[in-house]
Amino acid sequence: MKYLKIQNDGELDIRLVALMGGTTKANDQYKIGQFGTGLKYTLAYLFRNNIDFKIFVGNKEVELSIETEVIKDENFDIICINGNRTSITTRMGADWEAWMIIRELWCNALDEGGEIRDIVTEPIGIEGKTIFYLQIDKDFQDVLNNWGDYFIHGNEPLYDGPNHRIYHGGKKVRIYKQGVLIHTIDQPGLFSYDVKNASINELREFKGVTSAEIVRALKNTTPNVITHFLENVTESHFEGTMDYKWYESFGQVWRDTIGNAKLIHQKAVDTIKERGAEFDAAKTIILPIEVYNFLTAEFKGIGALRTADKINEFYEIHSEALSERMNEVFAILEVCEYSVHPELKFIFGAFGDKNILGQVNLDTKEVMLSDSLLEKSLFNFIAVIIEENEHFKSGFSDCTRNFQQHFINLFTKTLLDKNAVKL
Repeated sequence: MKYLKIQNDGELDIRLVALMGGTTKANDQYKIGQFGTGLKYTLAYLFRNNIDFKIFVGNKEVELSIETEVIKDENFDIICINGNRTSITTRMGADWEAWMIIRELWCNALDEGGEIRDIVTEPIGIEGKTIFYLQIDKDFQDVLNNWGDYFIHGNEPLYDGPNHRIYHGGKKVRIYKQGVLIHTIDQPGLFSYDVKNASINELREFKGVTSAEIVRALKNTTPNVITHFLENVTESHFEGTMDYKWYESFGQVWRDTIGNAKLIHQKAVDTIKERGAEFDAAKTIILPIEVYNFLTAEFKGIGALRTADKINEFYEIHSEALSERMNEVFAILEVCEYSVHPELKFIFGAFGDKNILGQVNLDTKEVMLSDSLLEKSLFNFIAVIIEENEHFKSGFSDCTRNFQQHFINLFTKTLLDKNAVKL
């Protein structure tokens, strides 16, 4: 018969197994076994599933047996240790699965130190050691075959910080505590995360918020992790759609890694391409919109998009044809003795809303002009320039009575001046 052998340093005080809540690790947030129930559930599972198992404390094998007691016409199988009946029944830990049993024993070994995992055929004791031997049935074999899904010990982290480690991801988001799985999300993850001091419940399940811990893990990580994130994150990844608003600021290492590149989101790229506008992919990093919004809010000036208004974005494009048309417009306005404010800067590009032809930013003193003006008449081009110039001069917004009155006053004054009428 093959046994899974799990060994650690020190000799277990067997009284802790029989004592409900018996643990010496309750106040250590960096330990997995904090509740004093894991070994009890382990024994219950093994007896309940008729799995052969043995415990050696030093050279001596622990004597384990079952006594059945009838209470209100129901049979209760009560576990006995070294001939002494405990309060543990085989009904405990009814929700526990095979991997949780191995997790419990392996975590205890890790906590105590000197951990060894092996496959053997002969159970023996060793002085100064505690050893568990479990018969390897199909369920336990499945755990061993997929060990890396449950335990990440021995893997080299991409980043190792004070409270987090980051590893390569996979088909599911996996959260670990000290290398032991505590949470999964059925969605691909760029990375797997070890939260060293994670809060867990008695079933060793994560009690925190996944996206919050991922933000904390990523905020001050290393350039290699950041580069992999920026180059590979998509909306199919959990990191591409999760909530980033956890009042955590990403460190300067993110800004330095991004460097001179500009960020843009996929929806804007699609809009630009649909419009037939030029898009310089070599100098831009395409990100899911949640990531784009967070990073551009964190680090000013890294977005390839400008904010046209509260709901519209603008992607700047350098166009010789538009520049030439603009020079023609200015020449006509000069002949008409119409003055464009000298502080205004005019830039060309694509709006998220294709119906917008122009938009002035009063703070930056920039007039954003749609590349679609090339398809409009010269009259329409001139009208847009005048409108945005008057927005800037008056400070009034579209669709306001004040701006309407401003234009009425402008028209009236022009009419009177042209006819030399003095009022």
